[in-house]
Amino acid sequence: MLKKYQPGRLDLLINTDWGIAGDALTPRDAQDRSLLLFHERWVTKEEMRQLKDERNAYISVRIFGFVLMALALLPVINLGAIYKSGIVFAILAVVYSAVLAAGGVGLVRYARPAQYLALLIFISFLILPFTPLFADDKGAPFMVFLGLTGLYYLLRKTARKIFRPLNRPESAHPNKQPVVRKIVYGIALLIVLWAGYFVYDLRQARQLSANACRLATPGMPLEAYLSKFPGQDYKIIRRPECAIIIPKRNLGRNHCTVMHDGRIITGAQTGFTD
Repeated sequence: MLKKYQPGRLDLLINTDWGIAGDALTPRDAQDRSLLLFHERWVTKEEMRQLKDERNAYISVRIFGFVLMALALLPVINLGAIYKSGIVFAILAVVYSAVLAAGGVGLVRYARPAQYLALLIFISFLILPFTPLFADDKGAPFMVFLGLTGLYYLLRKTARKIFRPLNRPESAHPNKQPVVRKIVYGIALLIVLWAGYFVYDLRQARQLSANACRLATPGMPLEAYLSKFPGQDYKIIRRPECAIIIPKRNLGRNHCTVMHDGRIITGAQTGFTD
């Protein structure tokens, strides 16, 4: 017999005393009635499909709950390194860690508010890898994959039913449900498209800044160097000891700082405006 994940939710077959005990029928009798043996109980083909689907939904929700709890430890473990970037970043890391932990515990307990919190967390996974605080070319694909996977499994029909209140049956709003689902998927799609454009724009800005620094070879005349950057694509800030080359992509957050002695370039390094 499969585990009853929510004993009070008898609207899901897996939480009921489903099927017929395995020793109540002979294999011959079960075959005559087109029954299949599933976890030592005889069920119809449709019941087997439903039970597998519900079990997988429960297990996937719980797995993502444990994943969020595990991820909640990462900001805490790396708090020292994060603090070097500023106390604001450290506070944000602690708050985000608490949100991850709350979402994970809620999913493990199948608490309804946890579904909405987890959805927001997984949406954030599509955005955070491309912000300064979480920028990491190696970790970004994993976070995006995890975000998309989490959204998919939490928005599946059976998963939504698990979190839906018992006194609100699935058919309570037959005409509104498809619309709500389309809106949710539409928002998720827009976020993915926005994140994709943000990634492209950010990478372009990084590449332009990196190229600007590569062109700044020590000993090169400063004026000859600055003439390579047209005003429509770059903003140049001149200072006595350096010149800052800022690509106008990505809101001008990336830049190349070129050190000089007033006439000759002495060095260069890329940077990001927090």
